[in-house]
Amino acid sequence: MTGKQPTDWFSHDRFGMFVHWGLYSAPGGVWNGEKANHPYSEWLQAGNQVPRLEYRRLAESFNPTAFNADQWIAEAKRAGMRYFLITAKHHDGFALWPSKASPYNVIDASPFKRDILAELTEACRKHGIRIGFYYSHWQDWEGTGGDICDRYLKNDEYQHPTEEQFQRYWQEKCLVQVSELMDAYDPAFFWFDTWNKDSYRYITAERQDELISLIKSKSDDCLVNSRIQFLQPSSRVDYLSMMDNEFPEKGFEKPWETSGTLNHSWGYHALDFNWKPSSQLVKYLVGNSSLGGNYQLNVGPKGDGSFEPAAVRRLREIGAWMGAHGEAVIGTEACPPALRTPANQRWGRITARANPSTIYLHLWDVCPGTALQVVGLDKTPTTAWLMETGQPVSVELGRDGLWVQLPAEVAGIGLPVIALQFT
Repeated sequence: MTGKQPTDWFSHDRFGMFVHWGLYSAPGGVWNGEKANHPYSEWLQAGNQVPRLEYRRLAESFNPTAFNADQWIAEAKRAGMRYFLITAKHHDGFALWPSKASPYNVIDASPFKRDILAELTEACRKHGIRIGFYYSHWQDWEGTGGDICDRYLKNDEYQHPTEEQFQRYWQEKCLVQVSELMDAYDPAFFWFDTWNKDSYRYITAERQDELISLIKSKSDDCLVNSRIQFLQPSSRVDYLSMMDNEFPEKGFEKPWETSGTLNHSWGYHALDFNWKPSSQLVKYLVGNSSLGGNYQLNVGPKGDGSFEPAAVRRLREIGAWMGAHGEAVIGTEACPPALRTPANQRWGRITARANPSTIYLHLWDVCPGTALQVVGLDKTPTTAWLMETGQPVSVELGRDGLWVQLPAEVAGIGLPVIALQFT
């Protein structure tokens, strides 16, 4: 495929922020004084089988006075992220914009009465960040005919819909709301979600085509992901979405991404203390980039609209690393096949850039003051340097690859990167 493609920006940008935020953020994984049954706080309604009327009362008190769209997007930009994705409607069916398809939305059902998506879209455009929407097209627990997940949520009130019920939901809520999102906010992409075989009964090839056609009729440039139907996605999808926190060992022909969490839950969970260190999060980003893929790191804001201190700390630590090494991630290509060897992967990962011709050595497990062998590299760079400090690095071409002399000072740098530039 040649020429400019709608997915070019996506492959170039590499790093985005995912946000799970909604009614479930206020209880934060705690229900009636006890830890919720499901480890994902956004699954509160299903995991605890909360009756619909009881769950809907969360909307009556949804008033996130600390929400500041500009602060959210500035935090994403500071972290080195290039695009932003939020749960416009998650499985509970509650919409974060004034939808005409259902009064179960932030304007009509809550005291907050602000268009959250409009504020975020404005902030994204101010900061040069693309915006996209997660939309739960298959599951919808409002009671308007969307499906349920019977692993957690099946009783007299919650049942799989009939085909007639689902078709009514599809036509009167799903397609209408996706159309609203396109018309009101002009998103750069959608992230749809399926994950088990029950979805295939409802998200058929015909419905996939109908939804994609609706989006493309309004914008040829708006991207659609493969989890629109993970079992058998349409050939018309633009990019592949891995399963949650799944980091593959090989790349793919289509653009692709992994969405991952800072701790365990996607939505804010007051009792989830399983935070990943910043160094591991950077490795996930670099690992995917080295295979030509993206990383979408999730933040679960609290019910009041603020980010947790632990989340902010990690975002800023990642941002500090990206400030010195972003060139080795954003706009890069996958590691050249000749360099994707087990020997090289023992010490780290490799990304590349065509113009100027540059190889980036991401050093994860090395011994400062020793020589590092880059197996498969058969030419000598004109310059080589440690990216964070600019310190020159000595290199020598050998019979089995390039030998790079690691400065002793590399010991003082977290996740160092050496750039090799060629003429």
